Amino acid sequence: ETTQEHANRLCLPHPILSNEELAAIRHLDHRGWRTRAIDITYPREDGARGLVPALERICREAEEAIDQGYKLLVLSDRAVGPDRVAASALLACGAVHHHLVRSTKRTRIGIVIETGEAREVHHHCLLVGYGADAINPYLAFESLWQARADGLLPDHDSDDKVVADYKKGVGKGMLKVFAKMGISTLQSLSLIHI
Repeated sequence: ETTQEHANRLCLPHPILSNEELAAIRHLDHRGWRTRAIDITYPREDGARGLVPALERICREAEEAIDQGYKLLVLSDRAVGPDRVAASALLACGAVHHHLVRSTKRTRIGIVIETGEAREVHHHCLLVGYGADAINPYLAFESLWQARADGLLPDHDSDDKVVADYKKGVGKGMLKVFAKMGISTLQSLSLIHI
């Protein structure tokens, strides 16, 4: 039965989250809203056959998070390294989204992606189309910060300005793609209004 409790929303001003905004979401504990992080990497030694069990684990952990009362998921590939392989952020996001749709639990949780994979407008549009409510493209930010430090971005006097300009550019690009599809706002797609 629908109650006032079901009208709670987390309104984000932008689908691209800075590292600070993601940290705030990760540590959220307000009015019952809590966040669960799920590692989307798996052991390198498992090779290609390790992908399917990893996706099954990720989906299982997402459903468990809902059952434990979490309101947001952060699917993260930050643990990638010499011994850990990241599942594609797009694949993990789509797998979780569809698993939760099949189990009729998708509208009970928001999905945030923390990935080094997303860099371009197209990447962000695909993630949103596959179920992401927000994205933290940490590697894109780090690349831009390094470019600024190397003097390749002379118009930017701070890392915050680089991130703000990147977010603005990606936002405009995403709206252009959505407009071609007949979608006028990101809210038409987003489920982060739990």
